[in-house]
Amino acid sequence: MNVKVNRRSKIPYYQQLTQQLLLSIATGSLKKGDHLPSIRQLAAQTNLNLHTVHKSYKELQKKGIITNKPQSRAFVIVDPNKATTISCHQIAMKVEQLLIEAYILGMKKSQLKEMFYDILQKYYTESERDGY
Repeated sequence: MNVKVNRRSKIPYYQQLTQQLLLSIATGSLKKGDHLPSIRQLAAQTNLNLHTVHKSYKELQKKGIITNKPQSRAFVIVDPNKATTISCHQIAMKVEQLLIEAYILGMKKSQLKEMFYDILQKYYTESERDGY
């Protein structure tokens, strides 16, 4: 697993790590049932503190993405191809929050559309996940 942390970013390390693990699951690099590296292994690979990696795993566990049992490696328990009503609602709330912030910052609708489309293209192909 190739995980990199941007030491110059203002985003906390555990959030960067969490985001990269989520991206690996979303893109299929990590699938349901796949084991994640141990906390020690990932800490060594990324040069992060054990507590930082543990915090990232805890975040993913709270979201129901992975399970992490004592004396066992964490593994993916969610299938990214099966969005639930709850997860769709959570995404809608996050999108709404971002739109409110963008509105307050004075962003134009056209800017938001372009930004959203660019990010969407980064993660989805034309026919991917649209039911065709």
